[in-house]
Amino acid sequence: MKASLRLAVASAIAGLLPITAFAGSEPPAKQVAPVPPPAPACDWNGFYLGFSVGGQFGHSETKDLGSDPISAYNAPDGEWGYHEDGVAASEQMGYNWQVGCFVFGPEVEVGYMNLEGSGLEPGLPDDTRGSSKSDIFATFRGRVGVALGCWLVYGTGGGMGVNYTTRVFDDTVVAPNGLDRIDAHREAFNWGYTVGGGVERLFNMWGHRWSVKVEYLHFNLDDQGFSATSANGFGPYHFHGDTEGHIVRGGLNYHF
Repeated sequence: MKASLRLAVASAIAGLLPITAFAGSEPPAKQVAPVPPPAPACDWNGFYLGFSVGGQFGHSETKDLGSDPISAYNAPDGEWGYHEDGVAASEQMGYNWQVGCFVFGPEVEVGYMNLEGSGLEPGLPDDTRGSSKSDIFATFRGRVGVALGCWLVYGTGGGMGVNYTTRVFDDTVVAPNGLDRIDAHREAFNWGYTVGGGVERLFNMWGHRWSVKVEYLHFNLDDQGFSATSANGFGPYHFHGDTEGHIVRGGLNYHF
């Protein structure tokens, strides 16, 4: 009985040996490299701040509000216009909310812009000029756009204020012996509106989120009235000035 049991165990072991040898001769299974996770989509949500630099150009007009030879400084010849241009540089901050592909939020900026230009009043005497200039400006705008991955195409609009000086000046260059001289001007923070749009690109650099943008704005300032009495005591004569123009600029934002 014991001899039979030993024979059966020996036969079973002998039968397993070829299977074990065959299994051991198989090449090791190939290891599949892990698939890298997809790159994270650009997220526009959150607070940002940055700066913009560019130029502005446009058109200013001055109008003598007198309707007859008595109330008008010179002959009542209406408005006269002239070109103005200058630099526009500002710092901006804002906040984005993103819902699906739609991005929206407020943006505020403060900076420097010189609306500088002057033009000669037509008619005789040919010695009266209207002029405009400015320094500080601010905008309070909303932005609404569509995110195309890391690109954002947006429209923008809101209020714009400019510390703005309008002036009518006659130094009697043409008629040096005349007493009819005037220096009428007013400096005030003048409000208006601005609308435009732009394209912005978000990217990662040095472990932080940055974006660059190109932007266009059209602006129109409200009429600004001013008056003065001439050197010969007549008047006061009343005028108003207004300006509209365009800003083209590039900018850089840091996103928190």
